[in-house]
Amino acid sequence: MKEKELRLALVCYGGISLAVYMHGITKEVLKLARASRLYHSNPDRSQRDQARFDDLKGKIPDEVDSEAVYFELLKAIGEKLDLRVVVDSIAGASAGGINGIILARALAHDLAIDHMRSAWIDEADVVKLTAPSHLARPWSKFILHPVLWVAYRMPRFALGKDREIRTKLSIFLRSRWFKPPFDGQHFLGLLFDAMKTMRRPELAGAKSSLLPVGHALDLSVTLTDFFGYSRPIAINSPAVIQEREHSHLLRFHYTRWNDGTEISDFGEDNLPALAFAARATSSFPGAFPPMQLKDLDAFVKERGVDWPMRAQFLATNFFDYANVDQAPFRTSFLDGSVVDNKPFAPVVESIRNKPAYRNVDRRIVYIDPDPEPPPPPPGGEKPGFIATLKAALSDIPRNEPVYDDLAWVSRFNQSIKRMRHVLDAARPEIVRLVSIVTNEVPITADFENTVRRWRDAANGVAAREAHYAYQVYARLKMAELVENLGRQVKLACGIDATSPLAPTVPPALAHWIDREGARLPDGAIPVSVGHEPGEKRPGWIRFLGAYDVDFRRRRLSFLIRGLNRLYGQLDTPALAGVTSAQLDRLKSQFYKPLHQLRRYSSGDVDGLPVAKSLRGMVEGAEPKSFPIDQVMQRLAEGLDLPAIDAYIDGVLAAVVRSNWSAALHRELIVHYVGFAFWDVLTFPIAEWRDIEEHEEVRVDRISPEDALSLSGEGATVLEGIAFGHFGGFFSRPHRENDYLWGRLHGAERLIDIIYDAARSERAVASVDIAAVKRAAFRAILATEKKYLGSMEGEIDALASKTEQLKR
Repeated sequence: MKEKELRLALVCYGGISLAVYMHGITKEVLKLARASRLYHSNPDRSQRDQARFDDLKGKIPDEVDSEAVYFELLKAIGEKLDLRVVVDSIAGASAGGINGIILARALAHDLAIDHMRSAWIDEADVVKLTAPSHLARPWSKFILHPVLWVAYRMPRFALGKDREIRTKLSIFLRSRWFKPPFDGQHFLGLLFDAMKTMRRPELAGAKSSLLPVGHALDLSVTLTDFFGYSRPIAINSPAVIQEREHSHLLRFHYTRWNDGTEISDFGEDNLPALAFAARATSSFPGAFPPMQLKDLDAFVKERGVDWPMRAQFLATNFFDYANVDQAPFRTSFLDGSVVDNKPFAPVVESIRNKPAYRNVDRRIVYIDPDPEPPPPPPGGEKPGFIATLKAALSDIPRNEPVYDDLAWVSRFNQSIKRMRHVLDAARPEIVRLVSIVTNEVPITADFENTVRRWRDAANGVAAREAHYAYQVYARLKMAELVENLGRQVKLACGIDATSPLAPTVPPALAHWIDREGARLPDGAIPVSVGHEPGEKRPGWIRFLGAYDVDFRRRRLSFLIRGLNRLYGQLDTPALAGVTSAQLDRLKSQFYKPLHQLRRYSSGDVDGLPVAKSLRGMVEGAEPKSFPIDQVMQRLAEGLDLPAIDAYIDGVLAAVVRSNWSAALHRELIVHYVGFAFWDVLTFPIAEWRDIEEHEEVRVDRISPEDALSLSGEGATVLEGIAFGHFGGFFSRPHRENDYLWGRLHGAERLIDIIYDAARSERAVASVDIAAVKRAAFRAILATEKKYLGSMEGEIDALASKTEQLKR
C-alpha cells in the first residue's frame, strides 16, 4: 500500500479580537493531529483496519468530538492509502501568534487546550483587560454621555439593542486617555497561566508528543522592535554601513529523535519565554503598552517562577543584538502585525529542508479571518488628511500583500518539477554508470565488502566521467564541509559567540586540514580514490570519509525516495512477491542511521557520546593553545561515519542475498551506488543541494469565504470584525459566535484538504465527503452547546442545516 505524509505548515494572520475565531480553527488542527497519531499508533499497518477509536480515545486529554470523525476518515482512506497528517511548521503574528504558540506547545507535548475556550470567552473582555486604575467611573468624562447616546441610535452602528456593547463601549471610551488602557502585566499573567494549565493525557508517557519520531516542529512569532537595532552591511565604499531593522522573529523548536530523546523549547522550563512571545506579538499600539524583557524578568521574580532556559532563549533569539553590542533589554516590542501581519516567509524558510520520510503532500495553510475584498478602482479624488494618515500608519502596512512569498512557492514548485525531470532524464545514464562500476568491481563471496568497493569505485568513476565538472563539485563540497565543521566543533565543544575561543576555531581548523594533507590539490583532481585493496587513499578522501555527514544524509534520503517509488509498482510483474510490509521493514532499517545523520547535520551534537569529553577538553583552554588535533580525533570517533556506511552496506547485502525480486535489488544498487553520480550532477545547484522533499508545495486558505456548507452562498460574517477588529472584546455572545464558527470552518476546510490529498492517489472512491462534514458538524455542535450559553438558538438552527447538507 502506498504511504503519504500530509504535512501542514500553518500561517496565522493577525486579527485582534478575531483571535477567538482562530482559536476555534487551531483547535481543529490539533484534533486532526491527535486523530492521525492515534490511527498510526499501531505500527502494524495490516491491523489498523481493525482499530476502534473508542479503544484509543482515553489517550486524549481534551473532550472528544471531531477527533473520531477525522480518525474514521483516515481509516476509510487507509483502505488504499496510508495517510499520516503532520503539522511541522507554524508562524503567527499578533492574535495569530498567540494561537500559534498555544498550538505548537500542545503539538510538541500532547497537551490539553480545552481550558482555552473559557480563557478566550471569559477573559478577552474589554473590562477585564483594562487596568483597574484606567477604568472610567460613572462621572468620568461625563460630557461624552450625550454623544454616545446619539451614536448608539445611529443606524450605521446598530448598537441600540445590545446593552453589553453599549455599556462596555461607554466605559472604554470614557476611560483614561493618552495611555494604553489594557493592562500588559495582567495579560502576561493570563497567557502564562493558560500555558501552564495545559496538561498531558493521563495515559500518555512522560515524553508523549503528536510529532512522529524523527520529525521537528518550528514556530516563528513576529515582533516589532520600536527602536530597531543596527545591522551592519559590507559595501564597497564606505566599507560598512548600518541599517536599522524593526522586524524581529522569535523562534522556537522541537525535535523528537528515534532514541526517545527530545529537544524542546515548549516545555515547562521555558514557559516565561512562550508567554513573553505571546504578550509581545499582540502588543497592539495604543491598546497595550509595549513589552520589554525587563517586564518579563519582573514577572518571573514576582511569581517566583523557575526559568532554567533563560540564557538559551536570549542567546538564540537576540543574537543579532549581541553582535552589534546592543542590549535587547533596553528596547521595546510592539505588535508583530505592524511590520509583518502575514508571516509566510518563516514557514517558507522552514519547509525548504524538511526531511522526507515517505511521499509528501506539503501544504501551506494560512488562516485569514477577514480577507480583504478587491479594492475599488480609484475615482480620481485625493484622500483626506485623516484618511491619509490612517492608511499610511496602519492600513497599508498591515495589509502588505504576500505576493512575493507565494511567488517563491511558485518558483519552488517549478524548480522541483525541473529537478524531477532532470532525475528522470538522468536515470538511464546513472544506470549505465552503475553498470560500469559493478563490472569493474566484480562480486565476491564477501558481499558487504563488494558493496563497499562499489560505492568507493563510484566516486572514482564519477570523477573520471564528469571531467572538469567534478572539479567544481569536489571544491564546493569541500568548502561547505569545512564551514559546517567549524560550526559543529563550536557546538560540540560548547563554544558560543561570546567565548574568546570562538574566533580561534576557523584558523585552527584550517591549519589542521593543511597538516593532515586533507586539502584538495590544485589543478586536476585525481580520479583514483583508493578503492582497490592496499591502495592508499588521498588525504582529502580520508577527510571526507571521516567527517562528511551531509553526503551520507543525502545518499540515504535518495535511497529512501527510490524505495518510495516502488510502492506504486508492487502490482507489476517485475516486483512480484514484494509486499508493502517488506518495503516498510527495509525502510525502517534505513531510518535509524538517517535520524542520526540528520541530528548531526542540524547541529545537535549533544547526542554524541563524546560531547561531554569534548567540552571538558577545551574547558579553560587559551585561544593560542586550542587543542584542535585532539578535538578532531575525538569528533571523528564520535561521528563514526564508517560504521554507518558499513551498516547500510550490510543491509543491502542481506537484501541482495535474499530471495526478493531482482528488480528490487537493482533499484537499491542504482540509488545507493548511483547516488555518487546524482550528487555530482545536482550539488553545484544551490537550490537543489539540500531539498529533501521532492514534492511541490500547495497553498490552502481557511477563512469565512472558503467554508460555505453551513452559511449558504454568502460567507459567514464574524462579529469580531466590528470596531476595527476590536468588536469581540465588547461582547461575550460575539466571542462565542466567532469561536464556534472557527471550529466549524476549521473542520470543513481540513476535511477538504485531507480529501484533496487522498483524491490525488485515488483513495477516496468510498468516501462520502458530505457525510464526513455532517458528522464533524454534529460532533462540534453537540459539544459546544454545553458551553456557549448565548448560542443555543443558533446552534439548533445550525444543527438543522447540518442535517440538510447534500447527501
